[in-house]
Amino acid sequence: MMDTITAKEFTSEQWPNYYQPTCDFRYKYRFVRSPFSFSCINNRVSIGFQGSYQIAGSRTVCAFDKQVSPWVSGSCGFGTELMRKVDINISSILELLPRYQVRTTTKIDRLQARDKCVVSLLQTDMTKEVMDSIRASIETYTTSFDQFVSAVNNNKLLQEWRTNGNRVFPVSKYGYMNLNPSMLRVGKFNYERDTLEFSVGFHGIPHFSSDSSSIVTQQYLPSFNNSESGPGIATYLDAVYEYGFLSKLLNDSLRNKPFEVDGRTFLIKNINLSGTAENKLLIDVSFDGNRRGTLHLSGTPLLDTARQVLTMPDISFSLDSRDMLINIAKGLFRKKIMKKLKDQSVFDIAELINNNKQIIEARLNQQVNEWLSTRGNFQELKLIGLLPRQNAMQIQLFIKGNITVIGTPTIRGFAIK
Repeated sequence: MMDTITAKEFTSEQWPNYYQPTCDFRYKYRFVRSPFSFSCINNRVSIGFQGSYQIAGSRTVCAFDKQVSPWVSGSCGFGTELMRKVDINISSILELLPRYQVRTTTKIDRLQARDKCVVSLLQTDMTKEVMDSIRASIETYTTSFDQFVSAVNNNKLLQEWRTNGNRVFPVSKYGYMNLNPSMLRVGKFNYERDTLEFSVGFHGIPHFSSDSSSIVTQQYLPSFNNSESGPGIATYLDAVYEYGFLSKLLNDSLRNKPFEVDGRTFLIKNINLSGTAENKLLIDVSFDGNRRGTLHLSGTPLLDTARQVLTMPDISFSLDSRDMLINIAKGLFRKKIMKKLKDQSVFDIAELINNNKQIIEARLNQQVNEWLSTRGNFQELKLIGLLPRQNAMQIQLFIKGNITVIGTPTIRGFAIK
């Protein structure tokens, strides 16, 4: 964008006519620049380019500010003569300010004529005139560059971010999250080939819930520093799920799903979860098919964090049905059913996570908006705590993974990678 808005050519005043700063001297020049080269190492931005220039000058003799002799002229870079070369480099120090703003300090780092223009007839080195003019022109661009960066601070996205502070956002169909950061870090900026890279990190206590309003905070953006961040994500995540939300998740997955018991096929019609003040979990499963009724399960969840298996050793059950055969057989099969329920794992969390890994990682690999996307994966996702309460289920997870943010923004009509 800078290359596009910056003139490819600049000239002396009154070009192609001569500019006459004094009675006895006049000159004209034209400077043509190459495309910009751009690099950034540890927040030091370097913008370099090469230029070619041609210059012509004339001298005369003046008396009392009036010309009394003809002009004697000389030139470099006109006609068949090659234009003279000059190397230019602009450097800019990039700073991130505590109020989440960007500041640059830009200056000319190098302005060197590779071959000078010395006119033998005049015995005059005219390089200085053109170098001074080039310097003055480029200094206006360094100021414009700093003003452009300052204007970025007024970007609508940044303004909303600074104003709104913490946000609650949905995580697919699984609930809502508030990252709740206590400190943000942004590392040094480095540009290589076509990619600008920098690390962003935060410390915080993220909260996850089925109810978005329950994790809303009024905190604004936390403290900020410029230290480097280690790679990856590693966090303990506290989550609170209302039973109605969990019931909906289960019903979305299991409703009308057939299962077979002793050669008979049943369909799950509805699952309802609830809790007790004694930290027990209540599960009501309504079924249809060969027989119709509702199975009531009750027990205290026991989590094996190593195997990632959830069991209920003290499980009990009851059965509501108008089906006479079920009511007669209920007592006969009680021991058999109870033994199976106690011996069998209620919930294989590791298998569930593995089966849904693609869905979970899809949240880390998505298009955020028209110019921003994320790429990531999770290396570990473990349930490390579970406590059923009367109104909600309290869960604690450990998550470890990686995420990269990729931006291809469009600013004022110019695409930037």
